[in-house]
Amino acid sequence: MKSVFQNRNDDMKKTIIGLSVFIVLSVILAACSTAAPVAKSSSVGDTTNSGSANVEMKGFAFSPQELTVKVGTKVTWTNMDSAGHDVKAADGSWGSDTLTNGQTFSMVFDKEGTYAYVCTFHSGMTGTIIVTK
Repeated sequence: MKSVFQNRNDDMKKTIIGLSVFIVLSVILAACSTAAPVAKSSSVGDTTNSGSANVEMKGFAFSPQELTVKVGTKVTWTNMDSAGHDVKAADGSWGSDTLTNGQTFSMVFDKEGTYAYVCTFHSGMTGTIIVTK
């Protein structure tokens, strides 16, 4: 005759074996999944021909970080963070005042070239506008 402790040990062993089988089957099913991969967002913007383009300041980053536009395009930066940000040319030739949440700054790029810019408050926030014909 089994004692109460032996019955509990047998029940625990069955539970552990059952959980182990469940975990192994779950891993196998997950590995065999035929779901399509999730597209990753790009930090590089597409070339725009629309005459306007947008850059968001969110998560202490410019998004997209790199944007290619045609000559004459108006680029608008919008602060989506609760912290203040600004947009300043890396060479100091142009820039915004401090933008709070929801505020915007716009600039028309009327010459070909590569324009590096930063947020002077957050050194890791950098971006580039590439202007083509």
